[in-house]
Amino acid sequence: MKHLTIALFLFLLTWPSVAGATEPTNLPFDSCSGYFVSNRFEPDAAQSFLVSTNQKQFDKVFGLAVVMGDKSHRLPTDAFKSKMVLAVVKRAKAVWEFKVLGVTLDNGVVKLNYTTTSKKSESATFACPLVVSIPKGNYRAVEFVEDKQVVKKIGIGEGDR
Repeated sequence: MKHLTIALFLFLLTWPSVAGATEPTNLPFDSCSGYFVSNRFEPDAAQSFLVSTNQKQFDKVFGLAVVMGDKSHRLPTDAFKSKMVLAVVKRAKAVWEFKVLGVTLDNGVVKLNYTTTSKKSESATFACPLVVSIPKGNYRAVEFVEDKQVVKKIGIGEGDR
């Protein structure tokens, strides 16, 4: 009987953490392209991270990079009514390519999982962006997970949602 009481006590002690545990949920996302990075946005940083919830914030960092024959996939004009943008910018004497593996929600934290590759340049310095839109939601933070490592976590306040 004593062993049963101890077992029951231990179960009740750990039950809230087991009951509260949830599996990460996949969030729909859209990768966008055709943007350049403003040279006023953290110009000396090797990499920058941004969570943008409105067009004004986004436009301070990004502009349209229009070239002949451009078929870039950009945000819709009314995107910020229902979406928010997660962005990464890498700056170096290299051209960076990003591949989004997925976006998940885990206990209020959005996790943007992506991989990177680069091609070195001997002369020019580039600012290469990753721009991903997700549905707006009641999120606490965003984690940027690059090549399986969390490289940045940004908290989201009440006013940002």
